[in-house]
Amino acid sequence: MRKQLLIILSLSLASLAAAQEDSTKNKVKLTGTMGVTYENYGLTMQPAGSNFYSPRRPWNQARFQFTPVVSFGKYFSLPLNFNFSTLPTNFAGPYAGIVKQNFGQWLTNPLNSFGLNPTYKWAELQLGTQYLKYSNLSTGDVGVFGAGIDLKPQTWRFKFFTGTSQRGINYAPTPLPGVAGAYQRQHWMAQIGNEKEGKYLLALNFAQANDKTSSVTSPPQHVQPQEGLTLSLVADVYFGKGWYVRSETARSTFTDDMTAAALTPSTGSPGSATGPGSSTGPGSVTGSGSSAPPEEQDWAATASIGKKSTNFDIGYSSKYVGEHFRTLGYPFMQFDYWDNTLDTRFNAWKSQSGAYRVHVVASAGQRINRLSDASARSRQFIANLNWLTQFNDHVSVNITYNNFGFQSASITNPRALRNVSNDFGINPTFTWSSTKVYNFLSINYNYSKYVEKDYTLAPFPLITPNNTHSLLLSYVPTFLQKNLTPDFSVLYFENRLTGFATKLFTLGAGISMPLAKDKVQFHGQLQYSHVKNNLFTPSDNLIGSLTIDWKITKKLTWNNFFTTNFFKYGDELAPPANLMGAHYLETHLRTGLRYRF
Repeated sequence: MRKQLLIILSLSLASLAAAQEDSTKNKVKLTGTMGVTYENYGLTMQPAGSNFYSPRRPWNQARFQFTPVVSFGKYFSLPLNFNFSTLPTNFAGPYAGIVKQNFGQWLTNPLNSFGLNPTYKWAELQLGTQYLKYSNLSTGDVGVFGAGIDLKPQTWRFKFFTGTSQRGINYAPTPLPGVAGAYQRQHWMAQIGNEKEGKYLLALNFAQANDKTSSVTSPPQHVQPQEGLTLSLVADVYFGKGWYVRSETARSTFTDDMTAAALTPSTGSPGSATGPGSSTGPGSVTGSGSSAPPEEQDWAATASIGKKSTNFDIGYSSKYVGEHFRTLGYPFMQFDYWDNTLDTRFNAWKSQSGAYRVHVVASAGQRINRLSDASARSRQFIANLNWLTQFNDHVSVNITYNNFGFQSASITNPRALRNVSNDFGINPTFTWSSTKVYNFLSINYNYSKYVEKDYTLAPFPLITPNNTHSLLLSYVPTFLQKNLTPDFSVLYFENRLTGFATKLFTLGAGISMPLAKDKVQFHGQLQYSHVKNNLFTPSDNLIGSLTIDWKITKKLTWNNFFTTNFFKYGDELAPPANLMGAHYLETHLRTGLRYRF
């Protein structure tokens, strides 16, 4: 791994030197940043060896970043995105310590990012890790390591990309807690369309992905190899005076378990299971004959119509996702629901200067869950509101409301969990100043009501409420003549579950200032929390952090961050008796150099 880092660093520095040399001849323009960072994690526990608290990070981690943009003349640009780490994961655990990566695994690890996007006029070549969004129902939520193109000649649009979004990882039960494992997932995606910006867009999207069962020798636990094909048609039209119509319709074919046997059409008897690597390329969703695993097909669609203007927007949107619709380009998309919402944005109440004092963004509508099951169908009110009122130059109030809910599946029940969350917040702020001090005072109250329904034991769901109140008071004075900014905060937090309650009281203070003739930026923070859980004796937590950024030259900065976290339990861990008053100390140090071209 060290050799790999040295090779990449050497090539990067050589490219940088060459580009800077050419830039003196006005042939090349170079922008962007590069840097290297080292992180150290420490954990001590008392009583030692009791393992009541698990480490949260690897003990040592190094990262390398190289993100320049090289421009040649007027039409050619070369953005690069190299972000690498030395360990395969960003968290502590057996996988971080016992698994060694070869060069290919290290290059395709989702923790790392290698991207190269040379562009000439309307043609772009996409290499390495890319996060590509083709549409809302096809692909766009997964980082894929591979190769592709993005062509935009005049009004025509053509895109293609193929690559791997996750590597094969074998199941390893020991050492505890073990490694669940994963299959290697291969993606193909394409788009062909015609677009005139601000006028219309018509595009056909193709997205397919499949897990390779041959990528592991020890099958992952609680994970089935999947494959899916999604086709979608996007049609957007923009009219005069801000009117628009947008829509997308998608059809998916999805196999939940590639190793499952289907029924033989002629006899109705189980067929043989699909063998490893049965999907061989784009468009090949399943095998043929009785060995084909069972597949499900379904539809999804979105549509919206509305009008946009400078100070007022209004629109209606609808989204339907069928029970069996899936797209591996959005692996966490919910299914089996229908949303209808009315969306608006407006400004009101002009001041004497002509600026608006009221700014509102809001939506309201209804979600129908479990459409496929009339006996269990439910309706849910959904709403979002952000209302900011600036009464004058010193007083403002921001009000927020959000209603959110979703349902998720378990191994045995496709609609095992359903939850609904209602959040309300109000945040008044006050400012006043003199020739020496600028004062900022903020009061933030938030109430959250959460209800979870577990249908695993249906028809008698387990209902779990979870309600939270929080009140945060913040005061930040800025001393203008001394360039000194302290901050103070007080937080009260209360969370109640069925038969359990947590109360937390927190005091915080910090200070920011420049040092060494503004070459060093200093920020320190200290926070103390007193936590009470049910009838247990209280716990205490002390967190301190320190940030020091030193601007060595105009382009080179040395960034340093250190934090320590001391937590002392009450009696919630006892018995055994030796855990009465147990405590731990965490430390995290991050230091690195960053160069700006």
